[in-house]
Amino acid sequence: MRCHPASAEMAVVLAAHGDRGAGLTNSALLSHRQVLDDTKCFANVGAGVLKGEPALEDALAAAEASSASRIAIYPFFMADGFFVRTRLAERVAGANLTKRWEIFPPLGVDPGLPALMLDHAEAAAKGAGFAAATSTLLLAGHGSQLGPASADATRATAAAIKEANVFADVVSAFLEEPPSIEDALRVARGPVVVSGFFSGEGLHAGDDVPDAIAKSGATAIYAGPIGRDRSISDLIFRRLNTAR
Repeated sequence: MRCHPASAEMAVVLAAHGDRGAGLTNSALLSHRQVLDDTKCFANVGAGVLKGEPALEDALAAAEASSASRIAIYPFFMADGFFVRTRLAERVAGANLTKRWEIFPPLGVDPGLPALMLDHAEAAAKGAGFAAATSTLLLAGHGSQLGPASADATRATAAAIKEANVFADVVSAFLEEPPSIEDALRVARGPVVVSGFFSGEGLHAGDDVPDAIAKSGATAIYAGPIGRDRSISDLIFRRLNTAR
């Protein structure tokens, strides 16, 4: 990772909702924070969550106290919806930062994400002995009753992956709106690779998706939540390191 000279003036805060479920520690978020910090490109790299620990306000305070002249808040979220546009924005505004700050577009709408997810899914298919050309890739998303952003981001990523013509079919399904993951698996063609459109392995990605796969009875494997993939660190780094 090559640092742009201007990045030394930037403090980075990775902001997430916060994992839910017994024994979870926001491990994906903290892992990516460590990778970014290890580059030594930025004045400071912190991480904070809206709910739980580490607290978002503590990360913002550390960024404010650093040598940086500006603060980049990167939403470790899969949609540019309610939690990013309203909850995160309110919490950042409430921190009364004196330095120039900016909330970046979230992970789930990054133009580089579809290619990364395709690579991730292809590796999972190969590991399971599935031929991608005769398999279905199912992107399992959260969905939401609060608005369309979550489902829209999942579907947009699925559509971009489908254009590559690697899998026989690429579809989307959701936990909190139709079509359900279980229903989509029951009608999918051939073996299925399920890729979690989630930033971390919380209650939904870690428990609900595997449960839906088991209940469906489909010939399917779970590639896990994409936010846990190590290449996500590179994606975030490129977005921040090229920002001016």
